[in-house]
Amino acid sequence: MFFFEVAFDIFAPQNKGVDMAKQQSFSDKLKKKKKNDLISVKFIKAVKTTSGNYKFNEKFVQVEDLNKMSDVK
Repeated sequence: MFFFEVAFDIFAPQNKGVDMAKQQSFSDKLKKKKKNDLISVKFIKAVKTTSGNYKFNEKFVQVEDLNKMSDVK
């Protein structure tokens, strides 16, 4: 029994003066994120080329309201 106690003390973690990093939970990360009132929308515009074919331009746009999509160019 005495040998077990000595062996246990040898292998016990020594945390003297060592600070472990604080674990951050997923909910803590979400709380830090800035809330944005804008809506992200994928805007696809068809453009007719000089040869008569259609080309599609895609881009992501942030708008306050979906009714304002007509203002996006």
